[in-house]
Amino acid sequence: MRKELNVKTNNNLRIMFVRDILFELTDETHLITVNEIMDILKERYDITATRQTIYDDIELLIASGLDIECVKARQNKYRVLSRDFDIAELLLLRDMVKYVKSISEQQTENLVRKICNLAGPSADLLLNNACIENVPKTSNKKVFYIIDEIFKAIADKKQISFKYYDYLTSSGKRMKNNGREYKLSPYKLMCSNDFYYVIGYSEKHEKITAFRIDHISEIPKTINKKCIPEPEELYTDKYTKEGMHMMTGDDAEVVLECDESVIGNLVDHFGQDLEITCIKRSTYKAKVKVQLNNVFFAWLFGFDGKVRLAGSREVQEQYVRRVSKEMARL
Repeated sequence: MRKELNVKTNNNLRIMFVRDILFELTDETHLITVNEIMDILKERYDITATRQTIYDDIELLIASGLDIECVKARQNKYRVLSRDFDIAELLLLRDMVKYVKSISEQQTENLVRKICNLAGPSADLLLNNACIENVPKTSNKKVFYIIDEIFKAIADKKQISFKYYDYLTSSGKRMKNNGREYKLSPYKLMCSNDFYYVIGYSEKHEKITAFRIDHISEIPKTINKKCIPEPEELYTDKYTKEGMHMMTGDDAEVVLECDESVIGNLVDHFGQDLEITCIKRSTYKAKVKVQLNNVFFAWLFGFDGKVRLAGSREVQEQYVRRVSKEMARL
């Protein structure tokens, strides 16, 4: 694996290789002997070491703060007891990555494998025990490079420009803004509704808006121009709740009346700080801020009358017009 390094270099790196072997092959239920470590060092790195040398290396690793236990026996055995992440944490990270739609299938597989490898001997179990299937993924293979460039621009407080597309069909793309570049002062990168977004001030929209990372067609260009200062009142969690799947629209404050059975759906969508008032038996109301767009009205319609607009009148009329327009198409 690393035999191209010369013997002297390999020996200088020996303690790092011993650490890698312990983390890869041991945990609470998997142990390894010094002889086995010596065999692996020889096979992988062409390193010949004595038993005492390996003992000394392990003692140094323990002294450095690693939680390595020696189990006394005829042949002492060693194991790593604690890691940066436990199995439950790695399972959550693995499955969260699988759900993110803004990265391609190949990127997902690579990232999941890296996460699972942190589990040591249980890596294969985590890889083979994934239950999430049929999650639609982007075809954009430049997502990581796009994120990296945007992150650098945010750190440097520089503006970026990029071309942006949406879909005409499941595979047919259409460039937005007549194929011209958008200019953005990027403020935050964030995940919402299983997609990844950049939030910032858009010169074209003349307001703060969000762009899906996987719909940025190429790696953004960093402009040698300072960002428009981020407003103090910008809170990404608040923006997510109001953004209704991050589609743009006019901001509005509306009153929703809902049946008791769907309160959990409202809390999931708008957050646990949502103020809900009981107005009569099994009926509640809540005042929320949203962006008026097709996604919001579709979300509302999906509750089959269990969530309804109680105000404002202007928004109610807008909703009626959109429903009537759809009915006329039938």
